[in-house]
Amino acid sequence: MENAERIEVTLVDQPYSNLVISPNNGLLSVTTGTLCEIRDLEKSTSRQLLKHDSNVVAAFFQSENRLVTVTENGEVSEFESGERGFEKKTSKRVTAFPVVCAFAQKSTYSSDDSKDLEIWLVVEKSATSSKDQKTYDVCVIGANGSFFKVLEIPSDCRKEQISIQNRVVSYAHNLDVHSIVLKEVDFSVIKETKFTAKDGGHEGGPPHEIEHLASNGNYLVAAISDGRILQWSNLRSAGVSDTHHRIHWHKVGIHVAVTQFGNVLSAGAECVLARHSKGQKEPTKLPRLAAPVTGLVLSDDSSTCALVMEDNSIHTVLLATMAIKSLVSTLEYCPRSLNTVFCSDPLRPRDIVMNGKPGHIQWFDAATAYTLSKMHVTLENTIDGDMSSRGIKCAFRDVLTVAFTQKLVATIEKFVNFDGENHLRFWKRKGNATDTALVASIAVPKDVVMVATCQTPAASRFVNTIITASTSGTLSVWDYTEKEVREDMERSRNWQETEIRDISMIQADGKFVSAHGQHAVLWSVKNMKIIDVLSCDDDILKVSFAADERHLIISTKKGVICWDTLCLLVVWRIQQRVGIHVGYTGCYAFDGPQVMKFDAESGRVLETLQFSTPVEELIVVEKRQNAIVYVAKTAKGILCNRPRNIKKSGKSATIDLKTPFAQLARQNSSSTTTPKSTSSSGDQQFVRQPRPEAARLFSGPVYQLPPISFIAPLFIEKSLLPSPVRS
Repeated sequence: MENAERIEVTLVDQPYSNLVISPNNGLLSVTTGTLCEIRDLEKSTSRQLLKHDSNVVAAFFQSENRLVTVTENGEVSEFESGERGFEKKTSKRVTAFPVVCAFAQKSTYSSDDSKDLEIWLVVEKSATSSKDQKTYDVCVIGANGSFFKVLEIPSDCRKEQISIQNRVVSYAHNLDVHSIVLKEVDFSVIKETKFTAKDGGHEGGPPHEIEHLASNGNYLVAAISDGRILQWSNLRSAGVSDTHHRIHWHKVGIHVAVTQFGNVLSAGAECVLARHSKGQKEPTKLPRLAAPVTGLVLSDDSSTCALVMEDNSIHTVLLATMAIKSLVSTLEYCPRSLNTVFCSDPLRPRDIVMNGKPGHIQWFDAATAYTLSKMHVTLENTIDGDMSSRGIKCAFRDVLTVAFTQKLVATIEKFVNFDGENHLRFWKRKGNATDTALVASIAVPKDVVMVATCQTPAASRFVNTIITASTSGTLSVWDYTEKEVREDMERSRNWQETEIRDISMIQADGKFVSAHGQHAVLWSVKNMKIIDVLSCDDDILKVSFAADERHLIISTKKGVICWDTLCLLVVWRIQQRVGIHVGYTGCYAFDGPQVMKFDAESGRVLETLQFSTPVEELIVVEKRQNAIVYVAKTAKGILCNRPRNIKKSGKSATIDLKTPFAQLARQNSSSTTTPKSTSSSGDQQFVRQPRPEAARLFSGPVYQLPPISFIAPLFIEKSLLPSPVRS
């Protein structure tokens, strides 16, 4: 939620779509969910977000300074460029029914001087009765603002199978292409034609169909799922007749576009952009693109092409030379990836680490929403994109989890669409990030899914020790050097052969915790001996050590527990199911859209804030002093809550007095007053654990007292520590 000090920004909502290039090829508009982004092609880092109340289905440039957007709920908005970027000027809801897709062209029929857009909408209108067949209404918004229905088309067409251009409505279903030519004045039907393509054979897979239509002037192209392309050159006069041009260069369905000169552009899973010109047997190709192509659009003058890749990157191509003109900086996001990596890096604490395209991880800046650097983990030259629509499942490896130290990276990768072993890789770090060298690659059982390292400074003797854990309960210890990595078989353990839910990072003194069902087991990695076992009386979800490396925060299905691993006592317990995140900036709990920062030792809430939607995972980084940035995974994408001006330090948000964490804060914080009338039974959800040990120990004679190391371990530890070294 936004306030005077902080704002909420959507980093990634959905993959990019609906690309549009401005008339002078200087700006690019692209949509993702409810956002429309304006990008400057000359300044690749320039980015402006236009928020809407519903998903944006189309955007059009009326001129270089005017943009029109159409949303799914039927709202048509007009934005105009000013000193502060594009600002909304008008907005009107033209229909109450959902909009499937929209098309626009300059209105040349109302008046010669008119520059307004004529917008065509395909509206999903429900049937009036169960016997009526559901259809789509094709409607037009005239230059004078009039809105009326033109015709109906079948509702089993996707938006990619519909094209409206030059007063010709074309749509495809299965292998049929329909073309309806309309009069220029009253939109009455002049001619309706139909063409049925041959089924090239699908060998037991899904039947072939026409996946994409594209038109420009008097040209229409149709892309079939087996890679064929059909082109018609006299659409308005002859319709989709049997006379057409056939191209077959791709192996699966592709995205297509046609220039005003009749040249066909195609790109898809092969990571190649092909230009098919008339009179040439072989296409002109731009190979080895960064990823498979998921979107393709042409500029008005057919000189520039914009491509959206599977990894959410955007490239512009100059068609005259078939060379990449510019690369628009984005945050990589690929739905086909596992998207299980979401963490921070102690060597780059201000950045977030997340999956990129399959086989890669990336470091990105949450404040700018740009990918800063990438790392290719699987070392596989994967070319083919998603071909699942044709029943083809490509097997590939992707990164499942990752752990960092100052000097090494440990990764676990798994097969997708194939039942194979996982791979554990160890990398030597060079510099301050992604410049790495592979030290070892080891095949491990597919139930090995967790890895932990020692992220403390290099003074610890365990910085080169790595722990891996399997869901079947096996803990393995690995010793890392810059030349090789060896597994210490003598330190391998399996506590009661119970399933492991989570493991913590290794602390500077060598202790770590593994979560087995309802038990948290405290280990010493030096000899893999058990220090203590805590029964939580509930299934454990996550375990993490606080920054003091003493207090362990345990998240269970019913609450949160703080365990003092030095005194081996439960300090406090919260009877409220929340998610937790423990990092270098502090300890955080999140319940629905609310995020609460709390003190690990006392459990006292320090500050809270609200997101606009429930939080599933959370990472908190500090960009500058007191400039805290919250990055959350939600059902609506990846959201960022940051100071409104990231260069200035933000103030803490107010505390919500309705949560058990906040009720605890009222009781312990002198700066927050509690009305007498607010003491309710909700305060009882926080349970501070009693300590009867002291009364029992000192009630007897002196000679029965245990050793001083048991009574006052913290005193002994502080007394034995060497004096701090002064630099």
